[in-house]
Amino acid sequence: MKKIVIAIDGPSASGKGTLAKKLARHFDLSYLNTGAIYRLIASRVIQYKIAIEQFENHLTNLVKDINEKDLDNEQLFSEEVGACASIIAKNKALRQAIFEFQRQFVERGKKEKKGCVLDGRDTTTVICPDADYKFYVTADVEIRAKRRHLQFPELNYEDILQQLKNRDHNDINRLESPLQIAKDAVIIDNGQLNVEQSFLKTLEHIKI
Repeated sequence: MKKIVIAIDGPSASGKGTLAKKLARHFDLSYLNTGAIYRLIASRVIQYKIAIEQFENHLTNLVKDINEKDLDNEQLFSEEVGACASIIAKNKALRQAIFEFQRQFVERGKKEKKGCVLDGRDTTTVICPDADYKFYVTADVEIRAKRRHLQFPELNYEDILQQLKNRDHNDINRLESPLQIAKDAVIIDNGQLNVEQSFLKTLEHIKI
């Protein structure tokens, strides 16, 4: 079987990670949540009580020893970490610092497995512009907020909605690697689809 690379972009809480994991299991591919890398760095900024406007001065230590296993930590997916990650992700030096880690992951996936799946906000345009398959997964922000609220019922829905709107604004308007729809990406609007329906719709476009 040909080694394949699947890249999935989309806004926060759009379901791209769930879809990417399902595709990785289905095709036996390595999986990387690129957004979790920024969340890991953000969690370190919070843990070390570093002022966000000063975090670049600590970049060497913040990006040191990034381990894929650390990216599965559930604490990375809190709204506090997500809000911080959305801010620091604008930073050019940070994006350059972790670019090579992401590209090395792609090459390892090709060598060690049948390929890889990456999801994030610039995987189709910056990290893997040469991916075999590109998808942009999206849904209305209100739908995404309701889904996130179901995931974290202890959080206030209106707060989640506002945070997602802020994050969308930051992701779309940042100067470095803004969230965009690649010209050759397939758009999957899963606002009215469940996980299985989104998965099957994606499979329609993957020919192996």
